[in-house]
Amino acid sequence: MKKFPQKYCIIVALTALLFTVALLLATSYNLLPVSLWTQYSKPRMPVNITAVPLGTINKPIHIVRTGSIENSTSVPINAEFSGQLSEIYVTEGQAVKAGQPLLKLQASSEPTVNQTIGASQQTQANYDKALEEFNRYQKLFEIGGIPRRQLDLAITHLQEAKASLNNTPNTMQSSNATINGSATINAPINGIVTGLSTAPGKTVQAGQQLISLGSGQAVEVVVHLDQNDLYLAHLGTPAAIEVSQQTIVGQISGIYPQVEANQISSFLAHIKLTNNPAGLLKSGMSVNVRIDTGTSVIVPAVPSASIFQDDKGKNFIYTTTTGKAIIQQISIGETIGEFTEITSLLPQQSMVITSNPKDIKDGDTITVIQ
Repeated sequence: MKKFPQKYCIIVALTALLFTVALLLATSYNLLPVSLWTQYSKPRMPVNITAVPLGTINKPIHIVRTGSIENSTSVPINAEFSGQLSEIYVTEGQAVKAGQPLLKLQASSEPTVNQTIGASQQTQANYDKALEEFNRYQKLFEIGGIPRRQLDLAITHLQEAKASLNNTPNTMQSSNATINGSATINAPINGIVTGLSTAPGKTVQAGQQLISLGSGQAVEVVVHLDQNDLYLAHLGTPAAIEVSQQTIVGQISGIYPQVEANQISSFLAHIKLTNNPAGLLKSGMSVNVRIDTGTSVIVPAVPSASIFQDDKGKNFIYTTTTGKAIIQQISIGETIGEFTEITSLLPQQSMVITSNPKDIKDGDTITVIQ
């Protein structure tokens, strides 16, 4: 019998060794098909596992946007004629409602041309502002952005401003007229009293700013909304502003249309802050805003403990439908409590294996004990 040279024996031995090592590595990393694995290895005993049907959770709906920090806007309240402040009904920092009395002004008995001019200019400015507010609110109402009561309030303000404008005397005719009596000045909008720098008994001039109404803060957050967002975000809706690893709470105080080329392109939500610690938020900054709509949607979910990852960070679960363990790559969403949202599709009637997922191999025969 002819003998093989020694070098061929060495090559055959090394080949057999490498094949054995490769086979062991393939089986340890579950790379062989089930049929090949069962053909060349000892069959595994059925694995006892626990499994549950694919579940659901109520996922809160948030509107997440990038917003900007801007200087807060305020509405000035000016004297329509010269006179003396006889009563002041509010204090600095007080919250007031639209129509609430702010102060009473007693007219001066001395007629002046400047007094009439100042009153006329202020009345015209009040009317222009009321008309602008009405046009803005009417567009919002037409698309369902505000309730009817807000539009009705804007109509009332416009009617009052128009009546005041019509009753304002002509400057030349009134240059020698004397204004008598008193007038109560009411709040035109909801707001916080700021800029109160006068006191009862003080004399003021026509057109002089007496008070202003705003958010009561130096800055506010402004964020863009789409038309569909208006069904979820309303006045008073809470919001969280994230900046420098801190969360500052606020709420929507106003929603106004942004008009471009005579069309509403989007909406601007103004968010009043609950606080601004150490002046952290400054005008011009960009921040992340999460608006809590107070609504939720039902989404598929699995127990978080059933999810495991590979060395590349991909997420997997094991499911079973035919007595076999089947590995499934998944994509996930939010985790709420002990469950995690699944954003990828799973076969219907799948049971999700919840026990010892790291000890199971794809294709293992399993026995469900729960």
